[in-house]
Amino acid sequence: MSDSYVCPCCGGASDFSSSHCQYCGSLLLPQGGAYAGSSVSLAQGIPDLEAALLKKPNDGKLQYSLGEAYHRNGEYDKAEQALEKAAALAPTEVKIPHLLAWNAGIRYGWECVKVGKYADRAIALDPQFNPAQAMKLLNAAAQLYLFGTSDDYNEVLATLNKALTLDPENTYIYLYASTVYEQALQRADAIAVLKKAAELSIKDIAPAKEDARIFARLGYLYKKDGQYDEAKKYLDKAVSLDPDNYTAKSLQKAL
Repeated sequence: MSDSYVCPCCGGASDFSSSHCQYCGSLLLPQGGAYAGSSVSLAQGIPDLEAALLKKPNDGKLQYSLGEAYHRNGEYDKAEQALEKAAALAPTEVKIPHLLAWNAGIRYGWECVKVGKYADRAIALDPQFNPAQAMKLLNAAAQLYLFGTSDDYNEVLATLNKALTLDPENTYIYLYASTVYEQALQRADAIAVLKKAAELSIKDIAPAKEDARIFARLGYLYKKDGQYDEAKKYLDKAVSLDPDNYTAKSLQKAL
C-alpha cells in the first residue's frame, strides 16, 4: 500500500495533508465535525485498515484513518486508542487531537475533562485552529451548565455563541444550546437551534445512531408544541437513521 490516506468514502488514495479527497471531493479531516461520508462504507473498510496496519504499524496516516473509522462506527474506545497511536506517530497534526476531543465528547459527554484536555493539545499545536478553540468553549459551557445554577444560563449561552462564531459547523454546540434553551423554557429557541443541529448532523462524523437522537429530540419538542406533522417528519427520520431508537418509535406510536 502506498504512503497515502485512504478515503473512507470512495477508497481513493489521497495526500494526508489535503483536506479533501482528490477523487470524490469528500472532506478527509473533520472541520468542526463535518464529514461527508458513509458510516457503512467505513465499517466495511475497518478490516482492510487493520490488515494494512499489520504490515505498516508505524504509518500515522493509516492509524488516523482507522481511528476515524472506529469512531464513525460507534467504537469509541477503539477510536481513542487508534487516534492516540496516530498522535504519537504524527505529533504535529492538529486534527488528530481535535478528533480525539470530538470522540470523547460523544463518548463521555461534552463536560468531560478529556474533551478539554484533547482540545488543549490541539490548541498547543495550532492556536489559530478555530474548531479546537470552539471545542474548548463547548467543554467550558457544558461544565458551567451542569455544575452551575440557573443564574448561569445566560453565561452558558454566551459561551456557546462564542464557540459558534469560531466553528459554525459544529453540530453539538447547537445541540447543547437547545438543551439550555429548553431548560430555560425558551422552546422556540430550542427548536430553532436543534433544527440546525439536525441539518448538520447528517454531514458530521458522528454515527447515525447519534444523529437519530437529535431527530428524536426534535420530534419530541414539536409534539410537545402541538406541531404533529413536523413531529412525525423528524421522528420518521430518527427511526430511519436508527431503527432501534426506542424513544422515536414510542413517540411515533403516540402520534
